[in-house]
Amino acid sequence: MNRDISVEFSRIIACLMVIGIHISLAVYHDGYFDGSRLGFACLVADAVGIFWLILGFFLFNNTSYTKLLKKTAIHIGVPALLFNLFAFYFGEWIVEGVSLKESMLHSMNEYADVLRGFLRWNSPIKYGGHLWYINVYLLIIFVYPVLKATIQYLDEKIERQKAFLIITFAAFVVNDIVKNDLFQFSHHSINALFPAAIIAMWGHIIYKHKETLAAKKNIIGAVLVFIVLNIIRLFLQLHFYNVGAGDSLLFWYSSIGVVCASCVVIFSFCLKDVIAGKAIVQNAVSVLADHTFNIYLVHFFVIYILERLNFQEWLYHRTQFEWVYMILLICVVFSGSIMISVCLKRVRYLIQKKIKKS
Repeated sequence: MNRDISVEFSRIIACLMVIGIHISLAVYHDGYFDGSRLGFACLVADAVGIFWLILGFFLFNNTSYTKLLKKTAIHIGVPALLFNLFAFYFGEWIVEGVSLKESMLHSMNEYADVLRGFLRWNSPIKYGGHLWYINVYLLIIFVYPVLKATIQYLDEKIERQKAFLIITFAAFVVNDIVKNDLFQFSHHSINALFPAAIIAMWGHIIYKHKETLAAKKNIIGAVLVFIVLNIIRLFLQLHFYNVGAGDSLLFWYSSIGVVCASCVVIFSFCLKDVIAGKAIVQNAVSVLADHTFNIYLVHFFVIYILERLNFQEWLYHRTQFEWVYMILLICVVFSGSIMISVCLKRVRYLIQKKIKKS
């Protein structure tokens, strides 16, 4: 199946933004909230929202729930399980420099804690906290029949789609006004499933109208809306910090986050002909996008290893501007993660080749 190059481009942007979230400098330092650092955090805040939209682009094309479950287990569940096992047994050895034996040996209490964490649908493995996304992804797949029925109802009339977008956006806005006290969205279980499923359905609707949204005139509009909303978010979030109201506006389940994520994918739609117009660019986007899931899995390890080598401190003191430091660090982590992904794919290829021969 030929992949939509504009969607692949969106994957890469989201992947870079995920890394940006995790390498961003602390907003609060030296006794005050740093507006410059917060501005950077705002720009990269909506990576997960982009991934939920992309999920919705194609999820509801599945006709067999059984096949969807099987595909998800193979392509998402198995890699996540292998990563958890690797992090559990080798994480402390790689990140903290403890002996391999100490890293691999665990007490019965540690095993019990891990089991309890999984039963609570958490990500209890050390260095695997970012896998909350996988947990929510799996919940979406589990409730797919309900979401599919809802989508079929919405697809019957465009007025229903419009009403759904308006009502759900209004709900996000109200939740933002009360600082997430209405729905109490989070990254865990039902509190994450609800907004993630809504955004995935947004993605389905957006992709159905892709050709209309891909008009070149929308490039400037998408960029301007993204920038203006992030400026608004910057000042609102500074106010929230100063009154002790938390940082819910920086998460993917905020109203600003949903719109900004939509702007990114629409911007990518508009660039499809530009990307596809040059074979070298299209091939580069396709190759990089093919590694995004692996990058998501391993990028934290790359960050930790760089910290152990004092790379961040070295880079920070050699760059004049903090934004330059963070952009360069994103590129370094992205590149390192790709190299690991290439190795992983090569190992998988050799194992599959050996299995076929046997």
